[in-house]
Amino acid sequence: MNSPETNKPAQSKSWLPMAAIACIAIAAGVFAGTRQSMKGQPQVSHDQQAIQTVQAKLESATLFPDDFKQLPAFSLPYGESKMLSEADFKGKWSVLFFGFTHCPDICPNTLNEMNGVVSQLTQDQLAIPQVVFITVDPVRDTVEKMAKYVGHFNEAFIGLSGDLTDITKLTTELGIVASYTADANGGDGYSVDHTASMLVIDPELKVRAKLNPPHKIETITKDLKTIMANYN
Repeated sequence: MNSPETNKPAQSKSWLPMAAIACIAIAAGVFAGTRQSMKGQPQVSHDQQAIQTVQAKLESATLFPDDFKQLPAFSLPYGESKMLSEADFKGKWSVLFFGFTHCPDICPNTLNEMNGVVSQLTQDQLAIPQVVFITVDPVRDTVEKMAKYVGHFNEAFIGLSGDLTDITKLTTELGIVASYTADANGGDGYSVDHTASMLVIDPELKVRAKLNPPHKIETITKDLKTIMANYN
């Protein structure tokens, strides 16, 4: 029969493997828990990081991701028997704005500021975006009236009118809002409330950003320079 002293080493050896297994199990549990915790944290993609980097440089514009929206297919008249479609935006930067000629402040102020932006970019010898103003009030704003209206601010600006159904389809697809308040006297003096932001369309027809009001020459110029430089 073995003595008590002889049995002690055998007892010690019996719990060593169990202790090792327990340590491994604990380590595995901690590792799994860490991985689960990391999975629960939101991951920022490379594209999101790039957008955040550019957004931090902008003063008032809001940048959109690459897959936000594409300028949809459309065709509207302007000038003398001319038509403008989404194809005319290809290969160039554009600033797209919706409003109406009876607008008392926002529309004329914005077009005036955009004329100043074009002048500033010209002085800096930088690319000049195509400026397109589309009426949300085609009943009163004929093609001829739009051409004369935008020409007052800059002869290179394009003013579009057309069928209300076609314009409403375009505004809906671009997320532009326009609401109408009837004239109390029943005449054509009704008012129109509309989105005041301008959309920046890149050369690949992506809706790259929106320029938020209040619109100021210095702010728009700086933001356009940043956007065009980073997504040229």
